[in-house]
Amino acid sequence: MKRGSHSSGVAEHEHVELHSARHDHGVRPHARSVDSPSKGDPTYGKHDVKLSGLRKAVAESKRPLPVMFGDGSYPVDQSRPGKRQEFKALQARDFKTLYDILKGKVKDHGIQDDKTMIMERTIQIVAKLPHRSRLRDILTNVFIEQLWDSLEHPPLLYLDGPPEDSKLDAGRRDKLGNLKPVKYMYRTADGSYNNPLFPLRGAAKQPYARSVKPRHVALGALPDPSLVFDSVMGRREFKPHPNNVSSVLWHWATIIIHDLFWTDRQNSNISNTSAYLDLSPLYGSDQIMQNEVRSHVDGKLHPDAFADARLNIMPPGVCVLLVMFNRFHNHVAENLAAINENNRFPRPADGDTEAAKKYDEDLFQTARLVTCGLYINITLVDYVRNIVNLNRTNTTWTLDPRQEAGAGAGTPKGAEIGTGNVNSAEFNLCYRWHSCISREDTEWIDKAFTKKQLQHVLPKKETDKMAFQEFAEMGKTSTRERTFGGLKRDENTGKYNDDELVHIITSAVDSVAGSFGARNVPLSMKNVEVGGIKQAREWNVAGLNEFRKHFGLKPYDTFEEINPDTDVAEALRHLYQHPDNVELYPGLVAEDSKKPMSPGVGIAPTYTISRVVLSDAVCLVRGDRYYTIDYNPRNLTSWGFKEVEYDLDVNHGCVFYKLFLRAFPNHFKGNSVYAHYPMVTSAETKKILTDLGRHDQFDYQKPQRYKTPKDYTTQQDYVEHGEPFRRNVNVLSNRAAEHISKSENKYKVTWSNGFNRIMGTWNKYLSSSDNDYRKAQAWMDHELRKDNGQDNIKSFYFHITKKLINEKSYTLGYHNPDIPCELQTHVDIIRDVGNMAHVHFASHVLNLPLKTKENPKGVFTEQEMYRVMSAVFDSVFLNSDPVKAFPLQQEAQRGLSELGAWLEKNAKTRSKLPVDRAPGSHLASYGSNLVKNLSKDGVSTHDITWNYILPTAVAMVPAQAQMFAQAVNYYLDHADLVMKIHHVAVQQQSRETDAELLGYALEGIRLAGGFVSCREATVNETIVDERVVDGKVVQEHVRIQPGDRVSLTFTGMAGLDPTHFPDPQRVNPRRPLESYVHYGLAAHGYLGASTTHAALIGMFRAVFQCERLERLRDQTKTEPERFIEQPQGIIKKVTRSMTSGHVLQRSDSHEEPQGIIQKVTSVASTHVLQRPGSREGVTRTDGVSQYLTEDWGTLQPFPVSMKVRWRPT
Repeated sequence: MKRGSHSSGVAEHEHVELHSARHDHGVRPHARSVDSPSKGDPTYGKHDVKLSGLRKAVAESKRPLPVMFGDGSYPVDQSRPGKRQEFKALQARDFKTLYDILKGKVKDHGIQDDKTMIMERTIQIVAKLPHRSRLRDILTNVFIEQLWDSLEHPPLLYLDGPPEDSKLDAGRRDKLGNLKPVKYMYRTADGSYNNPLFPLRGAAKQPYARSVKPRHVALGALPDPSLVFDSVMGRREFKPHPNNVSSVLWHWATIIIHDLFWTDRQNSNISNTSAYLDLSPLYGSDQIMQNEVRSHVDGKLHPDAFADARLNIMPPGVCVLLVMFNRFHNHVAENLAAINENNRFPRPADGDTEAAKKYDEDLFQTARLVTCGLYINITLVDYVRNIVNLNRTNTTWTLDPRQEAGAGAGTPKGAEIGTGNVNSAEFNLCYRWHSCISREDTEWIDKAFTKKQLQHVLPKKETDKMAFQEFAEMGKTSTRERTFGGLKRDENTGKYNDDELVHIITSAVDSVAGSFGARNVPLSMKNVEVGGIKQAREWNVAGLNEFRKHFGLKPYDTFEEINPDTDVAEALRHLYQHPDNVELYPGLVAEDSKKPMSPGVGIAPTYTISRVVLSDAVCLVRGDRYYTIDYNPRNLTSWGFKEVEYDLDVNHGCVFYKLFLRAFPNHFKGNSVYAHYPMVTSAETKKILTDLGRHDQFDYQKPQRYKTPKDYTTQQDYVEHGEPFRRNVNVLSNRAAEHISKSENKYKVTWSNGFNRIMGTWNKYLSSSDNDYRKAQAWMDHELRKDNGQDNIKSFYFHITKKLINEKSYTLGYHNPDIPCELQTHVDIIRDVGNMAHVHFASHVLNLPLKTKENPKGVFTEQEMYRVMSAVFDSVFLNSDPVKAFPLQQEAQRGLSELGAWLEKNAKTRSKLPVDRAPGSHLASYGSNLVKNLSKDGVSTHDITWNYILPTAVAMVPAQAQMFAQAVNYYLDHADLVMKIHHVAVQQQSRETDAELLGYALEGIRLAGGFVSCREATVNETIVDERVVDGKVVQEHVRIQPGDRVSLTFTGMAGLDPTHFPDPQRVNPRRPLESYVHYGLAAHGYLGASTTHAALIGMFRAVFQCERLERLRDQTKTEPERFIEQPQGIIKKVTRSMTSGHVLQRSDSHEEPQGIIQKVTSVASTHVLQRPGSREGVTRTDGVSQYLTEDWGTLQPFPVSMKVRWRPT
């Protein structure tokens, strides 16, 4: 018998045909023997090799001669073992493995827990199953499929540009003919390389595709396009949209349409823009257009400019949206540079031209990715929710083609997305929604495009036949000079007037759009529509019925099915004779429109459009690599990714408000319905929100500019427009701060206004005034000071800080004298110690439901309690970011409602108990005694909770924690000072050591700066402030009016005033306590100076008892590079001007980390502070700091994290 073997020496594949003895690879197969049992098999050890061979020899001796094939070989046995043989080979544990495999496929969405060794157990089963077992084949195929699917084939994600032998168009070659590199991580100007394997797929200047193959033999002579328009398309009278959709939705659609389609005038088969939603109307469709709109400085665009001149003749609301995106882009570029995630955007040295170009390019391209992220999220959530009427429901479901439901989201199964897209000629026709132009926009078009105006521009042109696109291409001026809607740019800034822009866009919100359907296209659009009909005929597109069949829709049998309106149906009958002859474009416009359905039908489109537009939306997004597999925090940066992401818990994911509030921060309130839901008229939105029970969360006033000190000199505007329109007055000097601190009746801390802003209709809880809060503040300060109260507070803070350090710290490293690394104890001194110490104190004295080991039945964990306190504090007193204000208020409301409900219930119980007067226990019983005494005075438990306890609890945590963090952060940059403080901290407690520790703490707070205190003015007066101008101190008289919000900034003059702090650049722990007026103000005076001083002493003593306390820093750095810290050991922050909002400071983490040495990046009042014992000075600016969260994704007003280490004792 002739036996063959596999070429690799391994048994051949088993799918050999019976009629041939040759393997597919040309190698003769051989008959395979039964596998010998392995160890662990039930038959292991019972197999006799000699006996088995004898049996086989006997069996083979009984075979007939091999006469079937000409080469004298036997046919291969193709039989398979049966199920009985398969099951016999398995053990009980193997059936458990089979169940786990099936469960992972079905229930766990393909996600495997590799700790169960499921892969290895599968191998065990496959290995022990009989040869040619069907189950073996199935499991093998599943295993191979899993291994194959773990990687993309071919990969679409790359780290660098295309190979150098790329043959893409010569426009990407330099003067020497060398190909310029294209980074895969950035969008190209023309949309190429979206699919790296097919770089021209979907690029600009490529042919349109054809979606449907035309099969029907159409009429030889088609009706006159002009007659078609007059018969079934032209508007007789305006038909308002049945759902009161606003013009903003159609303005948004206009941007999308011009983003996707730009038919070339010379060759109508070519589209001059890409097939991707890459915001090309803003950024341009090729490199020349993009270069024109870019400033080429710091990654920014020219002010209020956009690239596509076609949009300049659109209704002004369209252009305003593009201006808003321009401003958002520049906002993003500025913040990317300020945050400088992992030194991704290192600021170039002066004179380094190439580095400056790279800096600008990386910032621009990343800012574009982020801005496009907001663009697509608004499109997929705000826009699509309105299309399918989800905005009238409370559902969080949204049609996001990028998402994959279940645990498998983000796994390799998603490799099918991001493969590219090509636009078709048919969809060019589907997106012409001129029926929906509003009455106001129609009037604007009629006025803007009269024959007289066009003849003035082109006197020789036959303007009656001129298309809008052609007119748009007349714009030869630069993007910086181009204007729209009769607006003018500021000669100095190049920007438009914000008041005019806001008026345009808010008017568009209240402008009802037109309806889809026959006979509603404005007559002024006739030439455009006639041109569209002619264009469709040149493209030879399929008819309406063929198009519908392609999408699985029933073709129309009668004209009445197309449109039940008798006149329209008759007109179509006379024009086309049979429904199959109706052309695609006139048919799409003349179709009957759907009736609103909630949810389901929102924009009430015609029937065919409603189906195909959703298909196109899915393909456009799912096929775009930059919105799918490349849409991640690594490419957009963590901050950029979170800046534009949507949260289904906020407005069900709608994010349009982010664009409005970034573009016009001085006009829109954080909860303005004009910003949150602009795609439906404000009146209709109010009805919708009322039906949904959410109307109290929003403001319905038409936006207007916030007032500033220069805008008025009376209180009238404040009286008319309310709290959000109060003037913001910034005070910088110590002199002014001291005056305000001593004038409590003139400048008050307000709790009630901010509280009402958070709680909405829940403001019924606040039945009293801010006077009640001040009464509680005084009572609390008095109680905490009696019976050695300050010593008790000091002791409490010391012991809770030590306890937190012991509980939260951990030891890392390896002690080996031969290795430059030693055992070190680590802890997050801000997140786990500083912030939590104040949470414990507030919980302890006010009986808050804190969940701890000692109180496992508590409601809030430490971190949850701190988040509630900081969210409420920010929302009430700071309102630090207008975009974050609304979601922040939602978070604060949820936390307050839960905490307040628990406290009110608890207060009812405690109010009936006797006052606890046991000596030494008054600190722990303070909350109970507060409730009891207020109840005796006739205050209800309801008011006790919402007017006394909650304001006090919220006020005493975040501000205190912030200043402790800043002081510690300051000293960690001074090893010599850390040693001095450590020397004091380890000494026996005494008045002297307490005083010295307090002095160090207050000096650290003073020199660290970076905090703001807010007051509300109640009187008319003029105060004297001081500012630094050109290096000189200049006095400035500031007029204060009742209702003004006065912000006191302790970052520059207030902390470095030599009249209050002689030799202000030196740390002196023995300065008079009365000098530190800034500390009490920054803490809003909630606990009184003595109480806050006691807290500082206790915490500083506990923290600085740690030996050799220092930041967490890179172990690989040598001592001369000690300022190159490990990122976890720094407070990552951005400092902004109090007046302009511009970034003043940033850090380059591989040069000088934030919180250690900060660099000024724009003109501001600065103060250089020489650090004791250091080689350099600290640059300080008159600005306020915002701090990055641990994932570097969000800026907030309070420090979040800083890890330190010390030598364990």
